[in-house]
Order: sequence, then C-alpha cells, then structure tokens
Amino acid sequence: MERKHLLYMLTTDDYASPFDINMAYDVGFDAVIPYAHVTPQIGGLLVQDIIFSRGISGTKFSSIFIGGSDLNLAEDILKAAEKNMFPPFQVSIMIDPKGAYSTASALVAKVEKALEVRDMGRLAGKRVVILGGTGPVGRITAGLCAKNGCQTTIVETDPSRSPEFAQTVARTIEERYGVSVIGAYGWTSEEKIDLLKEAHLIFSTAKAGIQVLSKELLERLPAGKIVADVNAVPPMGIEGLAPNQDLSEVVPGILGIGALVIGDLKYKVEMDMLDKIRTAEKMMIVDYQFAYEAAKKRLSVGRP
Repeated sequence: MERKHLLYMLTTDDYASPFDINMAYDVGFDAVIPYAHVTPQIGGLLVQDIIFSRGISGTKFSSIFIGGSDLNLAEDILKAAEKNMFPPFQVSIMIDPKGAYSTASALVAKVEKALEVRDMGRLAGKRVVILGGTGPVGRITAGLCAKNGCQTTIVETDPSRSPEFAQTVARTIEERYGVSVIGAYGWTSEEKIDLLKEAHLIFSTAKAGIQVLSKELLERLPAGKIVADVNAVPPMGIEGLAPNQDLSEVVPGILGIGALVIGDLKYKVEMDMLDKIRTAEKMMIVDYQFAYEAAKKRLSVGRP
C-alpha cells in the first residue's frame, strides 16, 4: 500500500494560514489537514490520534505543523505534543507561529552575513534595538540576537500600550529562551533617538503597514549602522528603506536591508523546514534553531 504524506496543521487562530497550507503542498505533502482554536489540551489529544492511527510503520508519513498568532500558546502546544508522544509512536513536528521563527531567522542570518561582507565584525557584542519588538517576530529576533551575544533591546512603539509592557515581554523572552533582554518604550522622536543613537543594528518588526522609524529620524543618527525591516506592506516600517534594498545606503552612512530581501530568504527557510519534517526518517522537532541554521546555510553556500 502506498503511504501518503499527511500534514496536520494545528493553529491557535480561527483558521490555518493559506500561506502555510500552499507551501506545504508545494513542498510535496499529499494532504494538509487544518485544526483551528487548538489549545495545549486539545493538541495533546490530537497528537494521540495522529500517532496511533497509522501504526508504527506509518509514523514517518505523518507530520505536525504548529502555527497561529499566539507565540506563547503555540510553544505550549509543542510541549504538550512532545509529552504525548513516546517511542516508537513519534512524528516530526515543525513550529512556526505566524511565521515568526522563519522570518526572525532570515532577518538575523541576513544581517549576520551583511556584517561579514562589510567587514563590520560579528554579531557578538553588537548593540541591537528592535522597534516593534514585542510581537512574535520581534520576540524570536530578540532571542536569537541575545543568544549570539548581542546587547538586545525590544522597544514597544504602540502608544496605546503601557511603558511596562515591553519590560513584561522582555522577562517572558528571558524565561523562555534563557537570555538577557532589555524592554523599553519609544513612541516620541526623542525617545527613539535616545534608544537608537548607540545601536549598531536597528530592526523593525512591527505589524504590517506601521511605520516606526521616519527618514528624518534616521538622518539624525550617527553613521555606521545597519537597519532592516520585515514589513512589506506600505507604509514600510522604516521610511526610505525600499523593500528590495540589499545592503545599500538608506541615508548617507547607514545601510539597509528591505522586507522583500528578508522575505525571500524566509520563504526558502520555511520550505526547508517543511521539507525536513516531510522527509525525516525519525522523529525530530524543527524550530527556530533549525530555521536559523537553515538560513545561515542558504547564505553561506549561495543556494537559490
């Protein structure tokens, strides 16, 4: 009997992402089965049905994708899934909530490569400021930068949030990923200038269509910085940084990497993640660490 490669997509949201579903089919899955409003408890029950229903020989033909907008809840679903599996009833799992793992990995790997190309040193020791850094992409970006030895600050730029919100998120990042992160509030121009003037790297990870750094403010900053944006929906997160810019000047002395350049790498990384769980002979967890290594590999060997 010919076995079909099945992907069970568990999301915390109202519906599974069409973006992720399309990619799963393109990478070769025979069928994608979505489940919405998944909680850790529901996820654990679904996993039991998934692992037992196809027998031991069928486990390598079943895979799980965990997604959704709630990063913390998605990671708790992963823990519940792992807890409910045991040898030989184990299937491979990929987690990429709201694309945060693949996007953040592409962002950090691309900037890391840019430092190498421009002979600007390594990530370790760099001061990184992440504007709009309290969302899913910002949180994973902060975790990756901190793990690489950066002094990392996430900045809440939404005036409707309290100044303490970023500090609360920073503590959550520290607890979940075992790193040190600073939480700050920056809504006014002067608040942003104070936070950005000493930074080596400035990232925009705010919601689509939200500008967090104007060209006027960028022109007031000292030269020698790299800025990068993941927002491809106008207005861009960083004014003056075109989506297809790839390490060219945004203003004199400041280099920029645009959202489409990062997005192209993110797409390839997600394809690598999906292909890995589809073809794995033994159970494995594909997470942000896998995504980051995949992004660096893509850049190091110049894969298309």
